[in-house]
Amino acid sequence: MKDSKVSPTQQVIHYLKIDHLKGIRDLQEIRFDEKNLTSIVGVNGSGKSTILHALACCYKPEDEKKQKNWKFSDFFTPTTHSTWQGSEFTMVHSYREGAQEIKDEQTTYRKTTDRWSPKYSRRPERFVDFIGIKTCVPRIEEERAAGTIKFNTTKHEVSDLIISELSSIFNKNYDELSIHVTPNGKIFPGLSLKSIKYSSLAMGAGEQRVIEILSSIFTAPKYGLILIDEIDLLLHTDALKRLLRSISGRASAKNLQVIFTSHRETILTETDIVSIKHLHTIEIKDSSVAAGNAPNAAKTKTLCFSNTTPDILHRLTGDMVRTIEVFVEDDVAKSIIDWEASKLKIKRHVNTVFYGSASNCFSVVGGLALTQKYNPEKQLYVLDGDVLSEEDERKTQLEKVVSGTEEGREQFRERCVNGIRQFNPSSDFGLSPESQIHHMIRSLNPDDLSGNDREIYDISSDIEYEKDKHYLIGKIIDTLNVERSVGLSQIINLAARSNYWDRYTQQVRDWLTHAANIVSQPDV
Repeated sequence: MKDSKVSPTQQVIHYLKIDHLKGIRDLQEIRFDEKNLTSIVGVNGSGKSTILHALACCYKPEDEKKQKNWKFSDFFTPTTHSTWQGSEFTMVHSYREGAQEIKDEQTTYRKTTDRWSPKYSRRPERFVDFIGIKTCVPRIEEERAAGTIKFNTTKHEVSDLIISELSSIFNKNYDELSIHVTPNGKIFPGLSLKSIKYSSLAMGAGEQRVIEILSSIFTAPKYGLILIDEIDLLLHTDALKRLLRSISGRASAKNLQVIFTSHRETILTETDIVSIKHLHTIEIKDSSVAAGNAPNAAKTKTLCFSNTTPDILHRLTGDMVRTIEVFVEDDVAKSIIDWEASKLKIKRHVNTVFYGSASNCFSVVGGLALTQKYNPEKQLYVLDGDVLSEEDERKTQLEKVVSGTEEGREQFRERCVNGIRQFNPSSDFGLSPESQIHHMIRSLNPDDLSGNDREIYDISSDIEYEKDKHYLIGKIIDTLNVERSVGLSQIINLAARSNYWDRYTQQVRDWLTHAANIVSQPDV
């Protein structure tokens, strides 16, 4: 009888919630559904590879003949020091079966006895490929044959696709990608460059590694999951960027999820195609912290920041460098803060730190509070006001960082939320700061303007439509042909003359005015 089983499709991992897995503790959410490519970054020991290993074990293979069946024992091998009991994490994912609607599910993986659950046969089904650091070892160093190695050669099934990408990545005009198979079944990829043929036994480790990655990407079925540990190993910066572009194009076409780890800060420049997840571990105190009491037992918590810079992570471990700290999403918000601080004559006292995505604001607030470095009298946390503007939304975000229901915890979270301010956008002009500023400039009377101010006004007036509203300011700066920091300063100075300015900046201005009174005190 023909098997009537319908294979799942359109699989997506939305996020993981990790209670305890190796060194990761109480990680409330690390998302993987924002872009086809997700990079996990962080210092050594932060848990990057651990997350990849866990993901590799979350699914059972569609076809064990074509795909390895990864099991927890492959990565979490019990030892004298650890049996991994107590490990637990949850994958929130979705998929479709046949013509049914997409199903949203949560699957929890844990080890409470000597076995992991659920049983491997009960895991959800998906094509998964894991490319580990082992692929960086030159094949010649693994080969033990002393005599001549003989093999049969065939052309790689997607040779033309891979050769085109490989040539672009390494800036070499390769001719062909081949597969060499020995009589005992060993497989060696091979290249042809200017009619010179060579196998992976004579290949550079970088070439070997990229072939492995591209082969996986270009042969994976739709909706596959590709996991790559340390994608940047053996690659110079330009080659890494070109590799990411190549992977992104294929992943978009095939709806692949590609998740990789990296140590290279170059990744932070590729946020148009890569979602960056920055792991950071903080040491917190017992629940008595919530009530403001003396610490009892120290413990750790893992935070995840999205699309941020290393600066905010350095701040979580360091001390205040100036009397006042202002945490903002980006350089547009910083320019607004700079203008208001200058007007109050306190700019020399203010240090501004970028935290990136709006959701990161709550990780910063919560992280500093849990490490007893939170001071709402001297720290301002600013949201742009286009998202997460409602109090309930903010409380939900903060609960992901400061969890728990013990006595005093709710008041602790309330204190954190109360430390956040936002710009006050008008919904008539688009909620982003760029849209608001663009409108403010256009609302001015051109007859009152001259010189550079009039030029900025004219450029702004010529911009009737921009699909990406966040580029409105960038478009003005590009036309002015000045450095971005200079252009931002000029634009903000002009926008501040608008009748809309005071309402838009009221919350941050009120806070800075209060801070100005603090820094004027003799003991500050």
